[in-house]
Amino acid sequence: MKRVILACLAAVVAAGCARLGYSSRVLHRIPSPDGQLVAVCQEVPVFDGPEFDVRLERPDGRLVRRLLHMGDGGGCSEVTWSPDGESLAVLTSHVAGITMIDVRWAVAHPAERNQHWFVRGFGFASEGEFRQATALRFVSASEVEFQLCEYSLAETQRNRGKIRCSRPPHSRRLQVPRPLVTGQPA
Repeated sequence: MKRVILACLAAVVAAGCARLGYSSRVLHRIPSPDGQLVAVCQEVPVFDGPEFDVRLERPDGRLVRRLLHMGDGGGCSEVTWSPDGESLAVLTSHVAGITMIDVRWAVAHPAERNQHWFVRGFGFASEGEFRQATALRFVSASEVEFQLCEYSLAETQRNRGKIRCSRPPHSRRLQVPRPLVTGQPA
């Protein structure tokens, strides 16, 4: 009986999530520069979501390792590999956030589940200041470039969520520290 109730509850939640436009769709499948790995960002349907999972797979779809789970304030607007394939950058556009992942370290330490050792976030907006980031790309193995602009939350709400820059975007760069997280366990 308990299983039937749980199955019914899961169906109701899934139907509610689907009506809100949330699904388990894959947003990005980006092969590494050497083609040995694929970075995948997938939407995770939750009632107040969606949330997002970032993972590594083999080209045939076999899971290598889970990297990151982001709540409903996150997102995978863009995902890009460093030219050497050792790092992955995930852009959350609407909050101008970049999450850097040390893929080399994460793959070398598959038993480590604490993402503190291989993930680091960088934000380019602050309280009451709304910024959007776009066009994320690595310009070297340790530097990313992106476009950044300010926007009005009130105007975005009037435009049904469509962000329009208040001024033209400008180019910004971020030097990615190596190692990404200091004091990593061996």
